[in-house]
Amino acid sequence: MSKKIDRRSFLGGALATGAAVAIGATAACSPSSPGDGTGGQTGGSAGTPSGVNSAAQKWSFEVPPEPIAEADIKGTEEADVIVVGGGTSGLVTAASCLENGLKVILVSASKAAVSRGGSNHGVNTKVTEALGITSYDPEPFYRTQYLANGGNFKPALWYKFYNSSPEAMNWLVDLVAKAGIKCTIESGPEYAPDDPMYTPAAAHAFYKEDSELEGGVGRGQPHVVAELARYIVEDLGGTIVWETKAEQLEQENGKVVAVVAADMASGEYRRYKAAKAVVLATGDFSHDKDMMTKYCPEVLPLLTSIDNPVDYDIGVTLGGLMPGDGHKMALWAGAAWQTAPNVMMLVPGLNGFPADQPYTAHTGLMVDADGQRFMNEDVVSGVATATLMNLPERTAWCIWSKNRAAAGGPWAKNACEYGTYFSSPEEFIQTWDEDISIKQSDSLESLISDLGLPAETIDTVNRYNELCAQGRDKDFYKKPERLIGITEGPYYGCPVSAMFLTTVGGIRANVNLQALDENDQPVEGLYVVGSVMGNFYSSVYTYQMEGVNYGATCVTLPYMLGKELAAL
Repeated sequence: MSKKIDRRSFLGGALATGAAVAIGATAACSPSSPGDGTGGQTGGSAGTPSGVNSAAQKWSFEVPPEPIAEADIKGTEEADVIVVGGGTSGLVTAASCLENGLKVILVSASKAAVSRGGSNHGVNTKVTEALGITSYDPEPFYRTQYLANGGNFKPALWYKFYNSSPEAMNWLVDLVAKAGIKCTIESGPEYAPDDPMYTPAAAHAFYKEDSELEGGVGRGQPHVVAELARYIVEDLGGTIVWETKAEQLEQENGKVVAVVAADMASGEYRRYKAAKAVVLATGDFSHDKDMMTKYCPEVLPLLTSIDNPVDYDIGVTLGGLMPGDGHKMALWAGAAWQTAPNVMMLVPGLNGFPADQPYTAHTGLMVDADGQRFMNEDVVSGVATATLMNLPERTAWCIWSKNRAAAGGPWAKNACEYGTYFSSPEEFIQTWDEDISIKQSDSLESLISDLGLPAETIDTVNRYNELCAQGRDKDFYKKPERLIGITEGPYYGCPVSAMFLTTVGGIRANVNLQALDENDQPVEGLYVVGSVMGNFYSSVYTYQMEGVNYGATCVTLPYMLGKELAAL
């Protein structure tokens, strides 16, 4: 039987652990030959089909499986709204629906509530007000972001988020505070509001005192989702069914009316029927190699976790997360893929760039494998990591010296509380000494050798020092205040490579979060939230709207969706 959790049985938690079964779903394989309509594997590696590609060619994940036989479905449960997925977006949707008088069943393949990270973008909230943080002006800031996204997204979603954020984020802050979960704001880089790299302080970070989950600000989302799950069941009387994998959507006259899901231990099917809506909140699609080959081929070399078994309880992991279950079901039901290029969250290495300001690149000297400088380093980390993608092995090397700590500042480390800086240059230097990925030497020549760079790299360093002494970057036009020479040993350096975190988006959606078909008409009864929802991003995930995926697509917009569904 499914692990059904109601008000009385919630404290039992997700007790059973079962091996996942994929009943009724198609296998992930290469696209079929043009026009054969089978979705069969053609041999070779994923994304390398035999024959000639055509616009009509179908990948196997696009081909609906055979409907699950009625005789195999062992029962039906009904609610106003069925939510699929036990992460932040699904839990917020369920809680909001329940608060507004709707009956909800949430079905999730995970054993318990899941999350990654913990930065939640929000504006004009009680937390920012308490810290004296003035909200950013959406007129100039969103204009800049409009350009950054090439206009290839739906601005109405952004402005709906901005206008609704105070209500939604204050709701979440108040809700979790009752469980002793506190909230602060993360520090971002100190770019001025008129700088194109401006990153407003708006990322809400939740935490508990003396918690084993604390690894720095911005890691506390597990606290939030655990409390949301408890709140849904114990306080609101909702139902959560863990370890149950949604396999197919059912439709009547084109309207999505139910989800058929399998208990992951027994394989037994049950139908979860929705009177109003089915909401897909199943996370990203980065653990499906064929989907990544079609939609995000540039990051295929970074999918280091994709050959591991799917883990629906996975935390922060680089190289592949979820298998796109919701995306596939939406496609099978007639939804269309977003027209904008898919956006990936790229991050710079396991430990990020050597600490300058949070969410920036290393703003000193960076060189490529030939020891050549290749960019203006004074940019936000998302943009910098995208630039690394154009280098051999997607890797650069950062080089600096001891005087950097005293000459720059105020310095902050990644994932730190708003206004928190290193108290002294020595404290900043200590972080370099503790990082085993950072090499140091008493001479530049030996450092360059230790980094595996060509000896000619010294010429690049000398050129950079000349520009710093002049106070004018004639090569890449970095701001004078960022021109800190590499002049006083010991000397430090480390490689940094582009790594992959997650995809965001996919299924075409309107401002009401309805899934849309190829003609931009709603697939009746079907809604998408979180990383399933498309049209919110295009181009590069810059991190300038720090925590916006949680704050917007997983908290604010799902919170508003609950109210809107209740009004239907």
